Amino acid sequence: MKYWLITTEFPPIHGGGISTYCWHTAKMFSEKKHEVTVFVNDYAVNNVSKEKVEENITLIRFNPNQVKMGSALGHDARLGLEFANIVELEMQKSGVPDILETQDYLGIGYYILQKKALLYPLFKDLKVVLTMHAPSFLYLDFNQVPYYNFPEYWTGEFEKASIRMADLVLSPSQYLIDQLDSRMNLQEKNPIRVFNPYRNNWSTGEIPIYDEGDLVFFGKLTPQKGCLEMLSYLKEMWDNGFSKVLTIIGGGNHFFYPFQEDMIEYVKKRYSTYINKGLITFEGNMPPVKLKERLKKAHVIITPSIVDNLPYAVLESMALGKLILASENGGHTEIIKHGENGFIFKHGLEGSFADTLSDILQLKEKKVQNIGIQAQKAVEFNTNYETIYSEKIELLSELMRNYKQEDTFPFIETVQRSKQNQEFSDNSKLSIVIPYYNLGEFIMDTIHSLKKITVSNVEIIIVNDGSTDAHSIKVLDQIKADKSITIYNKPNQGLSLARNFGAKKSTGTYLAFLDADDTVSPEYYERAIEVLKQYKNVSFIGCWAQYFGESTDIWPTFNPEPPYLLTHNMINSSALVYKREDFLSYGQNDPNMVYGMEDYDSVISMVKNGARGLSFPELWWQYRIRKNSMAQSFTKNKELYLYRKISEKHKGFFQNYGSEIANILNHNGTGIYFDNPTWPLQSNRGPKIFSGRVAQMVKKNPTMRFLAKKIYNKLNK
Repeated sequence: MKYWLITTEFPPIHGGGISTYCWHTAKMFSEKKHEVTVFVNDYAVNNVSKEKVEENITLIRFNPNQVKMGSALGHDARLGLEFANIVELEMQKSGVPDILETQDYLGIGYYILQKKALLYPLFKDLKVVLTMHAPSFLYLDFNQVPYYNFPEYWTGEFEKASIRMADLVLSPSQYLIDQLDSRMNLQEKNPIRVFNPYRNNWSTGEIPIYDEGDLVFFGKLTPQKGCLEMLSYLKEMWDNGFSKVLTIIGGGNHFFYPFQEDMIEYVKKRYSTYINKGLITFEGNMPPVKLKERLKKAHVIITPSIVDNLPYAVLESMALGKLILASENGGHTEIIKHGENGFIFKHGLEGSFADTLSDILQLKEKKVQNIGIQAQKAVEFNTNYETIYSEKIELLSELMRNYKQEDTFPFIETVQRSKQNQEFSDNSKLSIVIPYYNLGEFIMDTIHSLKKITVSNVEIIIVNDGSTDAHSIKVLDQIKADKSITIYNKPNQGLSLARNFGAKKSTGTYLAFLDADDTVSPEYYERAIEVLKQYKNVSFIGCWAQYFGESTDIWPTFNPEPPYLLTHNMINSSALVYKREDFLSYGQNDPNMVYGMEDYDSVISMVKNGARGLSFPELWWQYRIRKNSMAQSFTKNKELYLYRKISEKHKGFFQNYGSEIANILNHNGTGIYFDNPTWPLQSNRGPKIFSGRVAQMVKKNPTMRFLAKKIYNKLNK
């Protein structure tokens, strides 16, 4: 079996839980003679590096600055696009793998899964497994990060979308499944718990001699890891005469947003009295070999998480035969049996931590050794390669045997259809409607682009909305000679009614609008129709926009999902491809949108009624920017008026997402000023002051990330 694994972390380049998981997973499959290829982003390589790291394990490192379109996206979203690109290039060389596994973290599999759903040739039959590790939309919440900020919020949406689109979803703990179930739509995904694989390389079965009373916390010093609660419990104990010392190992650089400083600095200030008394010591980061030797001396290793998956820190500590004091808030509780192979305390239960720790410290040495032996056995029994491989290969084999392309698309948000589709009658014809008002200077460019499209059964309809310009009227007279184009003349009533008029005159199963100064790429309509035919619950298709004329920017568009859709338009709404009947039922343009945004209002109307849409990550629509165009004549007051009209018209739909909309706007400002949620805050194109390796360093370091945002915001006031 060809098994591909995409990840943001892989040793020795990275440490951490995901890195550890990926190494053990690669090793586990390679020992069963499967061909394993691991893809990891690495700014240290110029382009792509491919090397054999062990028998049956190939590592592909790539610099995530290769796709030109990626420059329109912020770091996390770009990373997903680059993973899709590098995987596609490798599939072109060596074929489609039997299985591709992705993580949830940062949504790095999003564009692979989006291309699979959009029936890209090399992607459509790809079987994708997603293993949940550390979804940011969960962890940022517990880390007190303002996660509705862009791009954090949108990264969370990518993570949710990836989970929803994957063919098989695995989780190392039932605890994580239960946590996510209340935060996203897990219906029909049925995540399956499979423990992380782990081979004990830290111990040969001996129980090391410990230093009496040595309390150790190691790992990330973040709120999610429960360090603040742990210190508050110990403070109360110290104030009442407890004399044991807490050693903090690692910690890292983790920004504590509520106080705008690194967590270690916050802890040092708040607990300076106890640090000065020698009750809290810091030993910093350690390489794995040194860390192992240090942990052997620990009497009790504390894991006080307020939310956690199945932390390798616990598995490694138990494998050493150490006494573990862990909170009940994590997947480790599915392996730890209180009093037998470790100890569990409950946050919020008065005295639980102190009483349990006191009980542990009173245990006799023989009892400590017996618990350590049971801890080692529990890790070996639950996470050994043979057991995990057997569980996983059975699930993968079933997926490969029973795989089929779904006929409904798994959107993040479920919106009930207003009425069930009637029997879908497909005449395979595409009707293209061009609203036309005094655009004789540009219309021929539009028509020339339509002559190149790959759909054969087409009708082109031009709706002349009472043009008054002599040249524009003359151009229409010339176009009349083309028998493949039908021209309707009507009194000037505006863009909305011109579009509606053309839609009603059309006779195709599929309908597209194109403004008379824009163009499209040849493949756009054929690929859109292919996807519309595939999914019963998809009613329109869009793509990215390439600006030309007065601008050469790129506008990346996304599947229009509430609640973000209700704060800003997120798809090329004036150049979509529809199932015609759905547009006529739900999407007709509202003439009351007198200054514009009628196409955005149309998309909201369709989504509200369960007529959903998808977006191709392709520059298939060329949008002309003109100084004197309707779109360029917008003023802030016009936009505010239109936003108010939209919110009043769709009041019930807005109410469904009221708290989320409020948070998006409170965190990022009014929707008038943002149109790309993959960049920080209100930035449309993102900061250009950081790039390449520097950008990677900024991304990894929360303190630097915070300072970068401050610098960028100051520069762009």
